[in-house]
Formats: sequence, C-alpha cells, structure tokens
Amino acid sequence: MARIKKIQEGAPSGDWQIVFCSLSIILVAFFVMLCSMATPVQGKMVAISRSFKSALNIFSGGVMFEKGITVLIPSPDKVSQQEEKIAAPIYTFLRGKMLEDKVSVKSNNKFVNVSMLNTVLFKENSFEITQQSKKNLSELAKILKDVPMPIRIEGHTDNTVVDPLDNTLNFKLSAMRAVKVLKYLQEEGDIPSERLSAVGYGPNRPFVSNNLEEDRKRNERVDIIISLSGDYVYSGGKLLRDSPPSFRIWDLSK
Repeated sequence: MARIKKIQEGAPSGDWQIVFCSLSIILVAFFVMLCSMATPVQGKMVAISRSFKSALNIFSGGVMFEKGITVLIPSPDKVSQQEEKIAAPIYTFLRGKMLEDKVSVKSNNKFVNVSMLNTVLFKENSFEITQQSKKNLSELAKILKDVPMPIRIEGHTDNTVVDPLDNTLNFKLSAMRAVKVLKYLQEEGDIPSERLSAVGYGPNRPFVSNNLEEDRKRNERVDIIISLSGDYVYSGGKLLRDSPPSFRIWDLSK
C-alpha cells in the first residue's frame, strides 16, 4: 500500500490544463474582437455613401468628363519597339546633314532625347529659331505627331553669370528658349498642347563640365525628350534625371 501511495503522490497535476484553457479563451476573445472591428457598421456606410453622393454624385449615375487626348504609356514589353519606332526615323532624317557636332540623338527604354545646341537652333543673341532648325523641327514634328507620347522640352545654359544682380537670368533664358521650341512644335508642327511641356533648368544640368569654352557651348542646348515610360519623369514621387545611366547614342555622321 505504501508503494501505491507513493506513485499517486508523484502523478502530474492538472495545472497545465488550466493554463491551456485560459490561453485558448483569450485567443478566441481576441479573434472575436478583430472580427467585430472588421464588420462594417451600416450607419457609417450610409453616411459615407451620402457624403460621396452629395460631393461627387458618383453613385446616382456617374460623373461626366470632357473627352481628352490619349497619351500612351506602353507596357514594358512594347517599350523597345517604341524606342526603335521613334528614334530610327529621327536618326534617318538627321544623319548626313553635318550636324553631328551640334545635334545628338540618345535613347534607351525610358526616353528618346533629341538635343540641339543653341548655336544651331537660334540666331545669334536671339530667341528666333533659324530657318534650318525650323525645317528640322518640322520633320521631327511629323514623326512625333502620330505617336501619342508625352514630350518634354528642356532648356539649358552654361554657368556664365550674365547679370551679377540677377542670379535667375540663366533660368529665365533657358525657359524662354524651351517655350519657343514648344510653341513652334505646337503651332507649326500641329502637336497637341496636352502632350507638350517646357522647363528651364539654367546651368543646373550641364551635359559636360563648364571648364572650357567649347564645353560651355555644348551645355547651351535644348533637349526634346519623348518619354517612353511612365516612370521617366516621376518614380516614387521623385523627379528623375534627364539622362539615366545607360542609353544608346545614334551616330549621325553615318
């Protein structure tokens, strides 16, 4: 009898069962609370519906929008085709015109960039576009007119201080030149204004350093950028540079 009593005294207690049941009850209560919080309240949904209805009138028949122009942002698998479709004709009409030192064509899967130096684009000390550049812009407009891509015209200057009392003058000059090209593409090239935008960067985005006079002339330019990708201008709310790290340069001398 003493041996049997010893075994009974050493048997495990039921305390772990109490702990397990308590944890189970707590977990069930927790999930019930989550479900109750996720269940929509009818009164709140009615209030939200009435708020949208009175503000936008979207639940009673929709909102009427004016018809606009379609701007195509192609899927990634079509971007390379778009690059070739746009850049190749531009290269074809520019090559052999002895402009390779003044006009360049760069492209990748995000953009096609036609860059023209101010020395060939405008008359000396003027915002008037030269006759030859008008012909080139007209040919460019014929290619871009039927390709529904956003077009961004960027004006650039070197870092020469034109007026010590006005440090914004270079920005004004670059913006005026960009707008001049935009206006020509819109009025003479018949490209819809909805697809066009212009900006002046002044000396802030040089193509090369401004150490030499020849390099400063290369920085005085207007870039006509055709966007092939929706994230070219903005990505995560941040403005991208106009020259991504990898792009194709089209040799206009051949």
